[in-house]
This record gives sequence, structure tokens and C-alpha cells, in this order.
Amino acid sequence: MTEAIFMCCILPPGYLTSGRQNRYLRQLRRTAPFAYVKTLTRTAGGRPVVAIQLGCGSHKVLLSGTHHANESITGTLLWELLLAYCRAICEDGCFGGKPARALYRNSMLYCVPLVNPDGADLVAGEIPNASPEYQSAAQLAASYPQLPFPSGWKANLRGVDLNLNYPANWDKAKQIKASLGFDRPAPRDYPGEKPLDQRETAALAAYTACVRPGLLLAYHTQGRVIYPGGAALDPPGSAAIAAKLSAASGYEVQNVPPESSNAGYKDWFLARFHRPGFTIEAGLGENPLELSQLPQLLLENEPLLAAALSL
Repeated sequence: MTEAIFMCCILPPGYLTSGRQNRYLRQLRRTAPFAYVKTLTRTAGGRPVVAIQLGCGSHKVLLSGTHHANESITGTLLWELLLAYCRAICEDGCFGGKPARALYRNSMLYCVPLVNPDGADLVAGEIPNASPEYQSAAQLAASYPQLPFPSGWKANLRGVDLNLNYPANWDKAKQIKASLGFDRPAPRDYPGEKPLDQRETAALAAYTACVRPGLLLAYHTQGRVIYPGGAALDPPGSAAIAAKLSAASGYEVQNVPPESSNAGYKDWFLARFHRPGFTIEAGLGENPLELSQLPQLLLENEPLLAAALSL
């Protein structure tokens, strides 16, 4: 990878980790002292789950990234978009082809880029192999030799898949995953003992209930597709919003696979609030995606975010 490839990025390329997020937070304080930062919780490993708030309008948009440990490129993507937006606001420029200050006046952006900092640090190699955290994860992974370790790890360090831990058909998700052998803590696909029994999901659910956004965008990888909730869950106007996001990004709108529509963050949001919410599956390939995809992800998702903020 050459430096020129990443000249569009605020920081040098890297998967989002708790340490890298601290660097982004320092950059945010320098670039946009008008942004508000809130720590939602600390994980079992003591790492913070942080939310950033930006704007002064009534149209509320909430973004989430890195529910899954080996998808932390979504967190890097969200941070880069956030800082590019801040820079455009400061310079009275455009973001995604739209006047940034107008977006700022008319919307309120909430962003949680790193929902799963413990798992992200594991996959990125930030946790020493000799540490108790790593050894505990390796012991869980040993029961699933078909999953590469640590690159195949999606869960938090307690072995719970955070995007299967929400109270939206959770019992169905638990039954499906147990039938596939994920009936105990695992690198992926274990929904936990009960909904919201993890610090990360409990904190994000509480924050979402406090914010009550009008639109949710839950970022994952991969596929370059936008998943709505389906006819039974989508509130009026969702199809039109999905079409606008698709036109802005080039991502195709597809029906969510039935086996993937249970116990997720977006599933819970739709069922609880009856407001538009979408899963954005960014990029192509096998997780974790190559960092060389990041510039293309930025090109596709900056106009998508601008479109979301301008609704």
C-alpha cells in the first residue's frame, strides 16, 4: 500500500482499535471542539465504548460500527467520515456534495464507531498473546477449529456475538445458532444467556432509547448492499429513504436474509421505535476486509451519509 492511496484519510491506514480511537478523539478535539463526546460504558476489559454527537438540528441520525470484531474497518470508516465532515464544517465546504454547515444546522449526528473494542483489539493484534485476555479467547476458539483465530473472531471477549444480543426474536436466534453448534461462548454466533446481558449492548440500547433517532444506520461488512428491515418491520417511507441511500452510494437495496433478521441491533431498533433503520454492508471480500478498500469505502459512504443527514 502506498501513502498516496490513503491521502484522503485523516490518520494513516489502520483497523479501528481502542488505541487508534484515542488518536481519533485527540484529532476531533483539535478539529471540532464543538463536538460532544460521551462514554457509554466500559467493557469487561475496561475499554470505553464512546459516542460522538455533532449538530444542532432536529433530524437525528445514529450510526454504529464494529459490532463485530473482525469488521473494525467500519469503525475506521465512520471516524474518517466524521472528521471529514467536521473539517468541511470548519472550512465552510461541502460534505458528500452538500453544504456541510447546512447539514450541521439541520441535523444531529450520533456516532458509535467502536461498539466492540475488546474484540477489535484482539483481531487487530493489540492484545499480547501471553495475556489472560488472549489466552481465554484462544481457549474458546480451540473448540471451533473451523474458524481462523483471531481473524474469524466476531464476538466480544466474553464470547458473545453482540449483534445477536438484542431483544428482537432473540429466542429464535438462540435456537438457530444452537442448532449450528453455537450454544455456549464462542468466537461468533453465540447470542448470550439473555438479551442485553453484555455491557456493550445494554449501554448502546439505553443510549439509543435516550437519543430516539429518526434514522439508524448500522454498519457492517461486506457486500455493498443496504438491508432494510422487511415489509413487516419497515415503517412508512423506508423504501424511499433506502432508494436515496442507494442512489448516493451505488449500494443495492436487498431483502435481508431470513436467518439474519433476528436479535440484531437494527432489528431491535425497528421493533422498538418503528422508525427507519438500515444495515449498511460496506465493501467486498472476506472479513476482515483489506485496508486497501478504505478509500473506495469513503467515496461510496460520504455521499450516503450526506444524503442521510439531509433527509
